[in-house]
Amino acid sequence: MSNLEFKELEKVENIQKVVKNLFEVELDISGGWGYDDKSAVIIHALEIPIGQFMNLFVTLRTNLEMNFNKNPDERYGGINLSALEEKSVEKNGDRYDIAIFEISAINEKRYAEFIKEYKENYGKKTFELNNHFSRRKEARLTRVVECWFLQETEDAK
Repeated sequence: MSNLEFKELEKVENIQKVVKNLFEVELDISGGWGYDDKSAVIIHALEIPIGQFMNLFVTLRTNLEMNFNKNPDERYGGINLSALEEKSVEKNGDRYDIAIFEISAINEKRYAEFIKEYKENYGKKTFELNNHFSRRKEARLTRVVECWFLQETEDAK
């Protein structure tokens, strides 16, 4: 685990357009990046179940935070999300869905070194596979994040 900090993404004028331009994914959304109720992702329509949508959105946000917006030496890859909890909260007359995820990732350059080591040594009697995977696991960063959503879909009304 690491204590590296990842900056919250800056507010954008049109989050739907940013997501489309960067990821070629069309989401009927507005609002912010979902760090709290004031920056909640506003969902206007869903074409997939809400749990899948939340996972997709947090994956996109995480890739921006941990990879796209970082200098090459600070980029993370092998990003994995695990849903920990989903809960609903009433605030100021609105019902928010909050998704909490554990995210794990590894520095891209370090990850490339592990992959190279694995490919060059796999199958050799001298290659200590358990040691290799133990070191890979130790090199991973783990963080817990939450993302706030406000549904304005017909189903949510």
